[in-house]
Amino acid sequence: MQQAPLNSNDYVQWRSPRRFDGLLHAVFDGRCRFCTARSAPLAICPGCHEDLPWISAGCQQCGLPLASGALQCAACLSRPPPFQHGMALWHYAHGIDRLIKRFKLNEDYAAGRLLTQIAACGLRTRRWSCPAPLIPMPLHLARFTERGFNQSALIAKGLGTPVDSTLVRRIEHTPPQRGLEAAARRHNLSQAFALTRTPPAALTLVDDVITTGASLTALAECLRANGTRTIHVIALARAA
Repeated sequence: MQQAPLNSNDYVQWRSPRRFDGLLHAVFDGRCRFCTARSAPLAICPGCHEDLPWISAGCQQCGLPLASGALQCAACLSRPPPFQHGMALWHYAHGIDRLIKRFKLNEDYAAGRLLTQIAACGLRTRRWSCPAPLIPMPLHLARFTERGFNQSALIAKGLGTPVDSTLVRRIEHTPPQRGLEAAARRHNLSQAFALTRTPPAALTLVDDVITTGASLTALAECLRANGTRTIHVIALARAA
């Protein structure tokens, strides 16, 4: 059965910068996080903003940076992922990697706010349309208790509205995925997610960094098995 087209209320509304955030930045620091020059209204100066490792061309399905001008990478052509569109704003390098690590591993919430402010502005500038709601990548309760927050949920809330952080639960406490090859990641995540209710027909998944895409693939497969037909993916950064 053909899916009905989305109406204007079914798309994510990207957040605009709040004047209050600019005032806080000016009062408490007022400097660029990258070069320490004076900056306003965000904690990044125009020069450093331009020098961020923006991904100007990427695979339309997985977000992998492409230099050839092709619409899809070879991996997605041979084995399409269970989501229709994916994008990442930056390469995971050149300062973006350090900022994400500080946010994710050192509870640097100011770094997280800056990342999502710049990302939301970039998505508005690109006029990127994504189906609502935003669904952040969930953390297992043990990992959430250890870290104290879910970085993907904070990213989603900073990017736009509406956000649904309760649709998906992570029921398997998988070992850390860093350093594992794609096949091992897929095996770890095969039964990692469960839904709390019937999912919407269309939605957008949010994560901080895409590496192999195994977590997003497992989550998308879980959603599609339960009725979701249209899935987009947004991440701050994409590892090469």
